[in-house]
Amino acid sequence: MFIRDRDSEFKDFYMHEAPRLRRLAIMLTGDQERGSDLAQDALLKMYTTWGRIRNEDPSPYARRVLVNLCRSAYRRRMLELRKSPAPPLDVIDREGRVEEALRVAAAIWVLSPIQRAVVLLRFYEDMTEQHISNALDRPLNTVKSDLRRALEKLRPVLDDNVKESR
Repeated sequence: MFIRDRDSEFKDFYMHEAPRLRRLAIMLTGDQERGSDLAQDALLKMYTTWGRIRNEDPSPYARRVLVNLCRSAYRRRMLELRKSPAPPLDVIDREGRVEEALRVAAAIWVLSPIQRAVVLLRFYEDMTEQHISNALDRPLNTVKSDLRRALEKLRPVLDDNVKESR
């Protein structure tokens, strides 16, 4: 009976959070397949520890697990590649939204993995700094500092891209 309840609770959590975790992982990694795999790995880790965490709000824990998996994957990949990732191809739609999204996606690669996670959680997931702090298990002031430094790094990159496109 206990296993069935546990599985039912996790299934509800999975149905609600899996698509969001997958989208976040894709944004963090810049690769749909790798992002999907990492989101699945995070959910698997969640399932194995579900007995301990299900009484709390498991969403921040899931994001923390996902960010840590993405950071580990990033470190492994950087060791393998020893070079920066190729920028995405230019794609233009009528309103320029796709081009802008690709420009921003390429720009976030100048950030460290934790800064990239903070920016994506803040602006893509629309989380407050306090929620990001809880999700990443980082002090609130560190999250604020990470966000400020990330935006300082992004501004010149995005400004340069705007000047080049004119």
